[in-house]
Amino acid sequence: MHNGVGLGSAYDATLERIRAQDGETVKPALATLIWICHSEGPLQVDELCHAVAVEIGSQNFDPDNTALLDTHLGRC
Repeated sequence: MHNGVGLGSAYDATLERIRAQDGETVKPALATLIWICHSEGPLQVDELCHAVAVEIGSQNFDPDNTALLDTHLGRC
């Protein structure tokens, strides 16, 4: 049975890998991690891409902001 031991170190290691990336990839990577951590349930990849694409303060969804899948998944 897994009781969550080690999850803190896994989270820390993930943050270190994100922060070690070049400047343009840090923001979407952190946004992705935040959406995953705060979602009420599992997110499908397309749901995650749409969530990350919404700009803070915007009341409209712009499909041109939808990130490519490899932006979120290809840099693991």
